[in-house]
Amino acid sequence: MNLSNRQKDILIGIILGDGHLEQNGKNVRLKVDHTEKQKTYLKWKYLEFNNLASSKPRIIERTDKRTKKEYKRWHFSTFSLELFNFYRNKFYKSNRKIIPLDIHKFLKSPLSLAIWFMDDGHKRTDCNAFRISTESFSLKEQKLLQKCLKDNFKIESKLHRKGKFWNIYIPSRESKRFCGIINQYIVPQMRYKISLTP
Repeated sequence: MNLSNRQKDILIGIILGDGHLEQNGKNVRLKVDHTEKQKTYLKWKYLEFNNLASSKPRIIERTDKRTKKEYKRWHFSTFSLELFNFYRNKFYKSNRKIIPLDIHKFLKSPLSLAIWFMDDGHKRTDCNAFRISTESFSLKEQKLLQKCLKDNFKIESKLHRKGKFWNIYIPSRESKRFCGIINQYIVPQMRYKISLTP
């Protein structure tokens, strides 16, 4: 089995976003989870990887033992395959997701950027600026992502502090350029994320 170029581009966005590459025996599998609200988006991802998937999307229910609140999420996994091992070795260190020094060689497709934004991005309610939730990465890793956005997409970004965490921030003056790059790849259910106000 091999990944198509389109699957590779989507995979990069998923890795940067909500996806997880899990070591499972000698090989690696891709695990994708989304909330009930985003089940259509998850099913779209599944259709892109259904030739590698071990089962169809299913709903998983969990009850928080402390609050007794019930949570539902939609999930699918791929088979454990050798072709994912390279990406696991590149984007994980000591079981933690990282940004490799050569991220510019991977995050170069508008499709990858669109997937990453659909997973982890949102528009501010008071202006047309965008924020990408990158707090799981170190400040150094976020600066690598910033440089990649500038070099590969000509997008100027900032690092903004939100509480005790830092995020990548795309100011309003860059919003039209940013939307123009990813617009054609945004799935219908997620178009609200790039809905600019006049």
